[in-house]
Amino acid sequence: MLKEMLKMEDKKYFITFEGMDGCGKDTQLNKLVSQIREDDDYPFGNKYSTIWITREPTKIFNEGKQISKKIRDGSVTKEEATDLYVGDRIKHSRLIEEVLENSHVLCSRYDLSTLSYQMTQGMEFEDLYQRHKYGEKDGALIPDITLVFTLPEEEAYSRVSGRGQVEEFFEKRDFQKQLENNMQFCIDELRKKGRVIIEINANQPIEDVEKEMYEKIYNSINGV
Repeated sequence: MLKEMLKMEDKKYFITFEGMDGCGKDTQLNKLVSQIREDDDYPFGNKYSTIWITREPTKIFNEGKQISKKIRDGSVTKEEATDLYVGDRIKHSRLIEEVLENSHVLCSRYDLSTLSYQMTQGMEFEDLYQRHKYGEKDGALIPDITLVFTLPEEEAYSRVSGRGQVEEFFEKRDFQKQLENNMQFCIDELRKKGRVIIEINANQPIEDVEKEMYEKIYNSINGV
């Protein structure tokens, strides 16, 4: 029993942050970092906690660098984009596995983004899922918890367009409408496969989003 308790205390968590553009996932990621380090009563929290923050696509591996450039240039097919996203993720997974030996890992965007965004471009869910080779030695790592900050498409579009930036392909209105539906479809399918996915209502004041996030993570880890 003591050995099991020590293992639980030593557990390092891999948590991913997902949602449509404008949902505030990066804001909440930083708030969770503060919560972990400031609240000793929070699961896996204390001021000495080591936390590695990362994101996808990465700027670490060639695939991540390529996809970011190609998306900006508009010079990528859906098949090529999928190969680059998944290739970047699998290499990233090997690095995350190493980091998890000594640190929690919080990642902004991960596989749910690829599954839902590439579905919206016409790819099939099961094909996208199989490309990740989950559970295999050279496959993508499955997060302990995936947080999804849900936001109605019209609100997401309003937030993104309010930034005053030129629209990227993924930010165009018709794409966002399809994306909202596909993301929910992917959430449901991943849950069927045993994934721990927590949906958080992002269409409320930031403080309320933060509170809901804390409570749902706490309940998930403690089996409430």
